[in-house]
Amino acid sequence: MKNPALSVFVILLFMSACAGEEQSDAEADSVVVTKEQRFDFLTWKIEAANGTWHFEIEHADTGGTSTGFNSAIDSEGNDWISNNCVDNREWRGWPNFGPDGFGHPCRGGGGTSQWVDDNGNPIEFDDRLVGDHLILESWNDHYRVRYHFFPEYGAIEVLEANQPYAFLFEGPIAGQMNIDQQHYVLEDGVKYGLEDARGLGYLNPEFGNDFPSPFFYFTDEEAGQILYVGAKGHTEGGDEGWAQPDNMVIFSYGRDEDEHALTGTDFGFLDKDAG
Repeated sequence: MKNPALSVFVILLFMSACAGEEQSDAEADSVVVTKEQRFDFLTWKIEAANGTWHFEIEHADTGGTSTGFNSAIDSEGNDWISNNCVDNREWRGWPNFGPDGFGHPCRGGGGTSQWVDDNGNPIEFDDRLVGDHLILESWNDHYRVRYHFFPEYGAIEVLEANQPYAFLFEGPIAGQMNIDQQHYVLEDGVKYGLEDARGLGYLNPEFGNDFPSPFFYFTDEEAGQILYVGAKGHTEGGDEGWAQPDNMVIFSYGRDEDEHALTGTDFGFLDKDAG
């Protein structure tokens, strides 16, 4: 099964780089990539206007390969994933792509990643990459995807999928769950509470396991950012959404017992006043 499609949702507002990690004036409107250890993993550290993302490369001690984001840090320093593979029970991550663990930090699935140019040719990494469109290609025996990073948004391009996959976000809203002041918002613009999200696939009894929206975002009353995820042109499939009030929210396009395939999604932080 091959599903090549690049899905781009333009994020309209810009965000500054992560607090405390200032970029130079020449890099302010660019994406900057370095290597940095985050928790027990060596990662690609990707800094842009829409946040700072850590994509796992390999375990710092064992050298075992890994893929997927273990951190998503907004401009206030809140980590909306924060998967250290121990305290957070190895569940959090993004995009948690395949049932074999590909794209899920700390969950196996192996995989390799490298930076490529617009034609897919490898780019030699020498301490630092800077550009207004950087492409990270990641693959294992079953999947091949490209992550496109722009200063104000990102997108995922699915090049090959020989097994079903999904896009699954797992992490704490604004860095720490507090469902009394946190909500999710769908296309209808309603701020939904998380109090009744008690089981797999049931954001709301009316939605079941297929919430009616091409995007969702999370908001916290005390946080200045939201986390937005949208999907475009995907095939039919379940859309799971629920919460663990002491740990994280779990929202997906396409995870319905891992039986459905999608074609793309995007991600990024926006200011609350986006409306």
